[in-house]
Amino acid sequence: MKIPIKNHKKYYNFLSELALFKGVNKEDLNILLRAIQIRQYYRGEMVTFNSKEHANCYFVYDGLFKISKIDEKGSEVVIRIVHKRDAILPMYFSQHYDVCAEFVKKTTLLYFNKCIIDEFSSKNHQFMLNIVNFLAEDLQSLMLNVESLQLKTAKEKVGQYLVRSKVDNTFKLSCSNSLIASYLGMRPESFSRALVELKQEGVVLKNKSITLEKGDELCQYCDKVTASNCASFKSKECLHN
Repeated sequence: MKIPIKNHKKYYNFLSELALFKGVNKEDLNILLRAIQIRQYYRGEMVTFNSKEHANCYFVYDGLFKISKIDEKGSEVVIRIVHKRDAILPMYFSQHYDVCAEFVKKTTLLYFNKCIIDEFSSKNHQFMLNIVNFLAEDLQSLMLNVESLQLKTAKEKVGQYLVRSKVDNTFKLSCSNSLIASYLGMRPESFSRALVELKQEGVVLKNKSITLEKGDELCQYCDKVTASNCASFKSKECLHN
């Protein structure tokens, strides 16, 4: 459902805090806001995105959804779990296959047409640099996920996923265990067994909240890319020191 824009200021404040707009001056950002569009989706709603109709740059103002596709065997493959403040660029949409967005929570998306973003990029050097950094980090994350799916045990996959909540200091999961299991390419029962193994190491997940007996139990599952966002990165206590 497309909704009217009533308060540009709150959207300016939101976008100005995102990494993609870091360093972009207020005047330029206000000009971009003139082309902003807003759409709202409800829990359980499903939308098929294709490269022709949805060549937009999306920002999650609020909510949660998953992006998935169907593989050759007819099984769902969860490509990404998209959280508040995340960005989705047209690179996620291919002319060769459609992807589906299923909304786990009521979600509000801010978006700009690709041609608007292309024009803004050509005129704003800082924004272009931010896009390059964003794509580089996204590629690193994708490579880590591929490595995890192919080489790591179920316990290591779950530990690597949980460690992100420690790095961002939330210690809380934003979605169900079954959705996380799908994203990690495992069955829900395998996810549950991995949690039992982690509990024996002092990592306890209850009602989506994570508690650690000592505080550093998840560090062994942390990679350098994830760790770079941790306040303790390369400190005396950090395993990557």
